[in-house]
Amino acid sequence: MKSKIIYLRAIEPDDYLVSYHWRNDFDIIRAYSMPRYVSKETERKWALKAIEEHEKGISIRLSICTVNENKLIGYINLLNINHQNKSCETSILIGDREYHGQGIASEAREIIFNYGFLTLGLVRIWSRILHSNKAAIKNVEKFGYVKEGTLRKAIFKNGEFHDVYIYSMLREEFLAKYFES
Repeated sequence: MKSKIIYLRAIEPDDYLVSYHWRNDFDIIRAYSMPRYVSKETERKWALKAIEEHEKGISIRLSICTVNENKLIGYINLLNINHQNKSCETSILIGDREYHGQGIASEAREIIFNYGFLTLGLVRIWSRILHSNKAAIKNVEKFGYVKEGTLRKAIFKNGEFHDVYIYSMLREEFLAKYFES
């Protein structure tokens, strides 16, 4: 799965050596609902578990890499794939700050949504976004997500409760925006 700037590939066992740094960068992890610092060993175990889930078809977990440099810059996932209800959750992390604000998240999302909707036959892909993550909210709304609702005081972070927004996109919305233009 490829664009002119990025391509997606399966997570490799050694990817943790890069992503370990992202998960310990407070400016990157603070936007997430449950940020925590991790050891290299914890990140290595996460990568191995991600590979296992991918192989079992429970989740599609992919690395986002640059075409020109073949550089790992983030991860994108289709999580907890529910084949009966044809839906799943998605998450994305652009860990390399050099690539923030360049439309990489939208490009990666378009590639993986195309796969989810057209190859896997999903009908709905959704995301949870912390109410204070203004950049992510702006990004998903521009991409075409629809806000479905609010999980009020759903996350306890930094000594207080925070709301979490639920956004989703349906197959027909994706096709209308990205294929019928």
